[in-house]
Amino acid sequence: MSPRSESLKRSQRRYTLAYILADFTAACIAYTWLYDYRKSVVEPARFGLESLEWDAFYPIGMAITALLWLSTMALVGLYQGLLRKSRLTELRRLIQALTVFVIAYFLLFILDDYVKNYRAYWGSLQRFGGGLLLVSVAFRLALGGHIRWRIAQKHLHFATLVIGEKSIIEAHEAEVRKHAEASGEVLAGWISTSDPKENAPCIGLPLLGTPKEIAYWASRLNIEDVVIALPPEQHHQLTPLLLDLEQLGLRIFMFPDTYGILSGMVRLDEHGVPLLEWHHEPMDSWQRNSKRIADIAISAAALLLLSPLLLLVALLVAGSKGPILFRQDRLGREGKIFKIIKFRTMIAAAEAQGPQLSSTNDARITRIGSVLRKYRIDELPQFWNVLVGDMSLVGPRPEREFYATQIIDRAPQYRHIYKVRPGITSWGMVRYGYASSVDEMIRRMEYDLLYIENMSWHNDLKVLIYTAWTVLKGRGK
Repeated sequence: MSPRSESLKRSQRRYTLAYILADFTAACIAYTWLYDYRKSVVEPARFGLESLEWDAFYPIGMAITALLWLSTMALVGLYQGLLRKSRLTELRRLIQALTVFVIAYFLLFILDDYVKNYRAYWGSLQRFGGGLLLVSVAFRLALGGHIRWRIAQKHLHFATLVIGEKSIIEAHEAEVRKHAEASGEVLAGWISTSDPKENAPCIGLPLLGTPKEIAYWASRLNIEDVVIALPPEQHHQLTPLLLDLEQLGLRIFMFPDTYGILSGMVRLDEHGVPLLEWHHEPMDSWQRNSKRIADIAISAAALLLLSPLLLLVALLVAGSKGPILFRQDRLGREGKIFKIIKFRTMIAAAEAQGPQLSSTNDARITRIGSVLRKYRIDELPQFWNVLVGDMSLVGPRPEREFYATQIIDRAPQYRHIYKVRPGITSWGMVRYGYASSVDEMIRRMEYDLLYIENMSWHNDLKVLIYTAWTVLKGRGK
């Protein structure tokens, strides 16, 4: 890792700590103001006392309040990407999170106060919510302003590649440089998507090579951002290019002339000039984190409540020769390998001749295995995969590397499924079903890609309802 890359990481860590301390302080101040109001106004009015001394619960209540506030901020993603945030967007998300937090806090901790009249509730809300808002906004504006100042002074900067056709880049030179200036980017060079033999600089940047060499230059130059400028006749290069850049974890911007083929897949941001930013994550931080919390809660509850059924199935599977559980390498999020767990439904040496997909009336399936597959009971141990973070309740079904390689060779866009955790069930499973060949896998993939581009709590619930109906009707294989 280069000194510049390490410096950016250190800055990110320092600012994350600063934001956490700021939010902790804001919560402590807001709670102290609330506590003072309750002790000096609410309780004396209710009990007829002139004042009440602060008791030992004060530091406990303050600590609980601060931890809840920090957890809320983390849940909505306000500690991520602190060096690259839009202050207006951050302020909007802060106000939204604070509104929900204050209402929940009021219902949980303030509503049961002994009050002489309901105006006391309004006073408590004013002091707690108003204090938390004012202090939080003040701290965040100060920290955000300091980051912007460091970017303007070139103390913080982000190495950037320009990718595209030379004439298009030159036509947009002013916009590229304005965007770089506003975003703290330092243009490191350009990658040609047309004639690699034209060994000439473009807008003063050295030619580094072709798209095939992006990974090398991204590593060597510690690239953080890329700006893509393609002519209409090169739009066919965009999908594989985006897939490669996503795997490298780079921040991707494109000029609006590519919007025609990406409609609905990107959101428009302003970075000095109007540019489309390609967002790697299909869900925002709140949805992604709450989805993971739901996965943990539901999978833990399922393993506990279904333990008698799991034990019964284990005893039935043990009646045939071979292990009770079947473990197999699958590709998960970011293409990482994990061990998927199922109840064994086939004979012990089912794949002695190499990887084989199951089919209807497959002779390798045991008698009890056919029943388990029909009602998808064999999938129940995967709640453990969900609990430990390898999988989600809903997501594209994970494939073996043997078949994933064949799918990617024929349909490169399949790599998009590595954006998310694979699932026990998926839109492809409920709308298409099991796949018995690579061709069927590719057709099912279309449903999974559609799900990824439209991930939401609503669609997850829809998939779970369809799955329940499929299980009840015994449509498994």
